[in-house]
Amino acid sequence: MMMKLSGLWPALLTPLTEGGDVDHPALAALVEDLVLRRVDGVVPLGSTGEFTEFNAAERRAVLETVVRAVDHRVPVLAGVSGLSTAETCGHATIAAEAGVDAVLALPPVYWKVSDDRIFDHFVSVADAAGLPVVVYDFPGLTAQPLAPALLRRLAVEEPRVIGAKLTVRDVMAVTAALAATRPHRPDFSIVTGFEDLIPAAMWAGADGAISGMANVIPDELVALVDALENGRPGATESHRAVMADFDIYGLSEPAIPGIKAAAAALGRIPRANWRLDAGPEGPVLDAAAAWAAVRQPTSQRKDAA
Repeated sequence: MMMKLSGLWPALLTPLTEGGDVDHPALAALVEDLVLRRVDGVVPLGSTGEFTEFNAAERRAVLETVVRAVDHRVPVLAGVSGLSTAETCGHATIAAEAGVDAVLALPPVYWKVSDDRIFDHFVSVADAAGLPVVVYDFPGLTAQPLAPALLRRLAVEEPRVIGAKLTVRDVMAVTAALAATRPHRPDFSIVTGFEDLIPAAMWAGADGAISGMANVIPDELVALVDALENGRPGATESHRAVMADFDIYGLSEPAIPGIKAAAAALGRIPRANWRLDAGPEGPVLDAAAAWAAVRQPTSQRKDAA
């Protein structure tokens, strides 16, 4: 049965030890907590997971830990992106061997290539993984958006591509992707990567979100997506709660160290260590501590789950 990408999927943080190694017990604990909070799937080794900072052996170990922790309760969508098609295909093979359910891939990074070349890239990733593929559009970092015509071609010609994650600032890009794919492939999933766009994207017909903030405020995001999916009351209040925390993305540049520091300050992960270069860690930790100090305590979040 083909996996369906819908609902709320946390883009997992990758907790690290004080020495900078992957903290596998902390990663497993984070996954367990999120599964119990009724997320619809998990996404290790995406942008929030610092995928660029880990070698092949570390990636395999991360995925094996996540698959064990999930224990078939929700699907695992593994990030497999790399600089080249060959590198991405290598990561896709590793992900399949680790037992994930599907893979998430950016287009080739660094070189600008044609849409035909990007199409072939995703077909190669599907061949290497032998699993469903979700294509990842993040033009803010790749500077190479996935055009609606390319998404249409993937939807029509490559059934192993089951959807697209659109980390785009313009909701019109989401509606263009829906218009390009849904008339030809009603089962083709479109999800947003920015939490502020979740209501607009889902009202337009998108299926949900892959969210970095879900590591920190999972209950609020589960409630928001659930209300929007099922037409329940409370979506406005849930979105306001999410937007009250949206300034988490301004705690560091890039944003992931700040999210990690905020997660640690709220007790979501044991410590705030990262591999990305965000400058001196002191200002990031101070900003995250101040951010967390005015948020609801972690114990109250858990009691409300």
